Amino acid sequence: MKKRSTIAGLIGAGMMLATTTFADSYNPAERAVGGGLIGAGTGAVIGAIAGGGHGAGIGAAVGGGVGAIAGAATTPPRPHYRHRRPAAYHSY
Repeated sequence: MKKRSTIAGLIGAGMMLATTTFADSYNPAERAVGGGLIGAGTGAVIGAIAGGGHGAGIGAAVGGGVGAIAGAATTPPRPHYRHRRPAAYHSY
């Protein structure tokens, strides 16, 4: 039984990481979702270690909320690129 839960946990962690890697790093909503997923996973692990079954649920809820807020709050501004003409441009 323990092997099944370990495999399920690894699959779940892989799915969370796969979801967060496709997030646009300049979109606050996507960063909030990615941060919430990472926070919920981390909070569930820490809560399970510290308090058992109920601790995992509480840890997931708290970690997800904190991760979502932190993800949205730390969104960097989108870089601005300018289109420049080549220096050797001549119109004939």
